[in-house]
Amino acid sequence: MSSVLTNTAALTALQTLKLTNQSLEESSNRVATGLKINTAKDGAAYWSIATSLSSDNSVIGAVKQGLGLGGNAVNVAAEGLATAGKLLTDLQTQLSTALTPGTDRFKIQKQIDADLSQLKQVSVGAAQGGESWLSVDSTTGNGYQNVRKIVSSFTRVQGNIQIDNIEVNLDEVKLYDKNDTSDATAGKDADTKAWDDYKTATTTYNTAEQAYKDSKKTDADLATWKTAQDTYTTATTTFNTGRDTANDAATAGKDSTTGGLLDKKFAVFGADEHGFKKQYQLSVTDINVTTSQDSDLSKIRAFIAVVDKVQKGVQDASSKLGSVQSQVQAQQNFIDTLTKANKTSVSTLVDADMEDESSRLKALQVQQQLGVQSLSIANQSTQQILSLFRG
Repeated sequence: MSSVLTNTAALTALQTLKLTNQSLEESSNRVATGLKINTAKDGAAYWSIATSLSSDNSVIGAVKQGLGLGGNAVNVAAEGLATAGKLLTDLQTQLSTALTPGTDRFKIQKQIDADLSQLKQVSVGAAQGGESWLSVDSTTGNGYQNVRKIVSSFTRVQGNIQIDNIEVNLDEVKLYDKNDTSDATAGKDADTKAWDDYKTATTTYNTAEQAYKDSKKTDADLATWKTAQDTYTTATTTFNTGRDTANDAATAGKDSTTGGLLDKKFAVFGADEHGFKKQYQLSVTDINVTTSQDSDLSKIRAFIAVVDKVQKGVQDASSKLGSVQSQVQAQQNFIDTLTKANKTSVSTLVDADMEDESSRLKALQVQQQLGVQSLSIANQSTQQILSLFRG
């Protein structure tokens, strides 16, 4: 039965054409945008996951920038320490030269002063963002924070975001600190009584020897000289033993608890010209060889001991910063890998398969044309019914 009120075939063809047009519009959008999931309505689950991954990549990008800035600060400080190490080596050379009797120590001091000045310049100049990690001021009230944090990683665990940091303790790497109370404590020098006894025996021997040479070399004078010689030989052994005992009893005191490696005072020994330990509390910034005389170079030897301690401290600090540099590099590499992985995951979820969409688009265009033809045919059926009422 045919009806002029309801054209079922036309309605069906229209509905089919409408669905085809919707599919064609959807496929055209995918081709135009390159995305199969463009909004939540295209696939809520995939869209949500892709959005989270894209958001994570944005945060990871910020973490990468933070790593870059923090890594630069570490690199600058590490370069400063490397330069400081070279200058300390030169200081050791100058101090060793100053031990030579008859050396012009005033000329040597000029080179030492130049090295000390350069050490200060390097420490202050090794700055990133206007802040040096090698020259600080930890005085109470200055807002000093000894721990520097470098943003290193971003993770999302069960929907919760966690930001991790790499920490650098400036107290372990600083070279200068204005908060220097110089609270090193004094120790005890070695007792030089053994040297006094040795000098007495030496004087007696020398006097007896000279008396024998000046006399007619009588048996009595020879006997006196021999006795003095025996006493001198015994005194030499006694002196060596006594010096070792005295040095074992000497104490260096305690290092200062404040300041940086270059301006803190270290409690050290310096041997005098007879091998007896003398204790000093000195810093690298105190180095002055002009006050030492050939008769007692113990203070210069003490400065050498201080520089040696500082060099080891700089090496330790360099090792710590080197470890941080390795961590930063490893995290940067990991972040690059993670960013690429997230991008690949997002692409898998939302990117359109352009070959597939191209074929589908052509098929839908054909379906659209057929739908139009079907609708046209369906509409013609009512015209045929009207022809029955003509004529």
